Amino acid sequence: MSTSFAATDDLPTEATPPGTPAGPQRRGRRFGKLAYSAGSTVLLLLAFTAFAEIGSAAGWWNDHVMPAPSVILAELGVLITESQFWLDAQRTGIEVALSILFGCLLGFTAGLLFWKVPLLGRVFEPYLVSFYAVPLVLFYPVMIVLVGINSMSVIILATIMAAIPMALNTAVGLNQMPPVYMKLARSLKASPRQTLFAIAIPAAGPFIVAGLRLAVVYALIGTIAMEFTTAQAGLGYRIRYLYEIFDNVGMFAYIVVVLLLSCLLTVALATVERVLLRGRNA
Repeated sequence: MSTSFAATDDLPTEATPPGTPAGPQRRGRRFGKLAYSAGSTVLLLLAFTAFAEIGSAAGWWNDHVMPAPSVILAELGVLITESQFWLDAQRTGIEVALSILFGCLLGFTAGLLFWKVPLLGRVFEPYLVSFYAVPLVLFYPVMIVLVGINSMSVIILATIMAAIPMALNTAVGLNQMPPVYMKLARSLKASPRQTLFAIAIPAAGPFIVAGLRLAVVYALIGTIAMEFTTAQAGLGYRIRYLYEIFDNVGMFAYIVVVLLLSCLLTVALATVERVLLRGRNA
């Protein structure tokens, strides 16, 4: 059976005529899609910025509702010269980074356990799905009592928010792996480590990457939301504070910073995705 599987898997490669530049063509198509996506995003942002600038200058809405982008950018230029801004950005950055790291590790480990021990998956999966639908910011008061008003309470809840989609997607990807893969591993007498890293994880790669994407998004959302609630520092706290003192220009400047942080995470995640799925797309 292993010989037949290997031969079948090699057929597309053998059927490709020698000298056909399949790899460069695929890379060219991927680069074209990436350039098209990036170009479309930039055009949309420029169009929205122009619309907001014209609307603010023409008086279509009050400046207290949304200031002109030029005013917000000028305020942002002032912010980056203040030490308080960098302290808030540093705290939020550390919280987001730790939440992503711990959430992905915890979720990936949980997904592996659910795959290796199906009984655990059947017992805990309904609870994880339920928590996935519940805004965990509701548990922030409890976390304050247990940990205190500090960055650790934010990191713990944001980590849980990131771990849940990572665990669910990892478990689904491993459970949907074709059984013939494991039969092939047994026929080749692969060790458990080789089976996991050379067969199981690559086979579940798209699901794991999807879980990673959701984990990063939920870590950022969780961190900003927890800071916005009752934290004493961070970008989320500063947005709430500026809203309460009616400093709309400063508030929108901090919102732009959060959007830029989200864009940076998206670009970094796209790079990680290309690295993880390089073998599948080759």
